[in-house]
Amino acid sequence: MRTEDFSARAHRVIPGGAHTYSKGDDVLPADAPQAFVRGKGARVWTLDGRELVDWGMGINSVLIGHAEDEIDDAAVAALRDGQNFSRPSPLEVDLAEAAVALFDGMDMVKFAKNGSDANDAAIRLARAVTGRTLIAYDEEAPFLSIHDWFIGNTVMNAGVPEAVAGLARGFRFNDLGSVEALFNEHGPRLAAVILEPCRDVRPRPGFLEGVRALCDRNGTVLIFDEMVTGFRYSLNGAASFLGVRPDLMTVGKGMANGYALSALLGTRSYMDRGGIHHAHPRCFLLSTTHGAERSALAAGLAAIRLHRRERVVERLASVGRRLIAGIDACAKRHGVQEYVSAASDFACRPVLKCCGPDKVPSAEYRTLFIQEMLRRGVFMPWICPSFRHGDAELDRTLEALDGTCSVYARAIDAGAVVGLLEGRPGKPVFRKYN
Repeated sequence: MRTEDFSARAHRVIPGGAHTYSKGDDVLPADAPQAFVRGKGARVWTLDGRELVDWGMGINSVLIGHAEDEIDDAAVAALRDGQNFSRPSPLEVDLAEAAVALFDGMDMVKFAKNGSDANDAAIRLARAVTGRTLIAYDEEAPFLSIHDWFIGNTVMNAGVPEAVAGLARGFRFNDLGSVEALFNEHGPRLAAVILEPCRDVRPRPGFLEGVRALCDRNGTVLIFDEMVTGFRYSLNGAASFLGVRPDLMTVGKGMANGYALSALLGTRSYMDRGGIHHAHPRCFLLSTTHGAERSALAAGLAAIRLHRRERVVERLASVGRRLIAGIDACAKRHGVQEYVSAASDFACRPVLKCCGPDKVPSAEYRTLFIQEMLRRGVFMPWICPSFRHGDAELDRTLEALDGTCSVYARAIDAGAVVGLLEGRPGKPVFRKYN
C-alpha cells in the first residue's frame, strides 16, 4: 500500500485522519510515516516495511514493550473463554483486588477504557458527595479530559456551552496562592480539585500539602490524575512517595501495556456512593459495556505481575537517565546545548525541548528535529522510555542524535529552518483554527 493512498483513505473516512488528535498528520513532519503496521519491543514498522526505534510508545501507554508475549498471551487466553458477559467476570474482582492493594488508602475501584471517563466519573462523584458544582483544575496540565468541563476551557472549545465550561476554574501547578485564591472566592461551591500530583517537575515543598489542607478545611474532594505517573513513576503511584493522599485517583496509560484499560479508585466512603448499599441518591458513577472486557483485565493482571518481577519502574528511570545524558552530550558536541535538551525531575519521563535561535521553544525547530531523527531511523515526537529500550535502541538513538544535532546546528547558525525542513512545521493539537 502506498503511503499517499493510505493518507487519502484515512482522511476520507476519519476526521483528521486518526482517532487521536496527537497521532494526526498535522502535528508531525510532512514526510513522517502515515501509519505503523506492527511493533515489537521498542521498535515499530511503517507501511513500506521500514523499521524504527520508537520513543512515542503509544502516547505513553506502552510501558513494557509492544507485543509483549506474556501480556498478550494472558489477554488471548481470557478472550478465548469469552470477551464480554452479562454478569461480572471473576477477572473483574481479581484485578480490582490487585489494584486497591497497590494504592495506599484506596478501597474500591471502577474500571473504564480511557482516562477521560475515569476523571469525569471522579468529578461526578465529587459533585454527588458534596452537592456542589464548581471544579478547580490545573490549567497548566497538558490534558485532563475530552469532556466539556476541560475542553471548554481550551482554545479548541467549539461546541461547548459557556455555562458548562464556566463550571471549571483554573489554577497553576506549584502556585499555592492561585489555589488559595479560588478557595477564597468559591470555597463553599468547590466540589473538587483535580490535578496531576507531578509531571516532569516535582511539586514544591508544601504545595500538595497546602492543597490537601484547603480541601479538608472546605469539604472539597481531592482528585489525583495519575494516568501517566501511576505505573511509570511508581507501581504504587506518585502519591506513594509524595506524601499526600487524595480522596480519589485515576490511573490508566501503562496499566495494561497498551490495552484499553483505566481505573477510578477511591476511599470507601466516597466510592460507595456509586454502589447499591447506601441510602443516598444514586450516583451514576461508571457503567460502560466494555469497561471490564476480559482481555484488558487479564492484560492488566499480567502487567502487574511483570512489573513486580522485573522491576520495570527502575528500568524506565535507568533508560531515561541514559537518554538525557546522551542528548546533553550530543548537543554540547554540536554546540546546540542551549537549543536542544531533555530534562526532568523524574528520569522516567524526560521532556524534549527544541528551541529556535531566540532560545524559545519553536514548532519549526521541533519539527526539524523529529524529521531528522526519522530520517535516521528513530521516531521521537516525545520521549517515553519503556522496559524494552535496550542498549541497541539507545545506541541507534544516540547515533541518530549526532546527525540530527549537526543539521540542527546549521539551522541555528542560519537563523531559520528554510532549506532544511521539508514541508510545513507541525502544529499544536489545541488551536482555534486549522
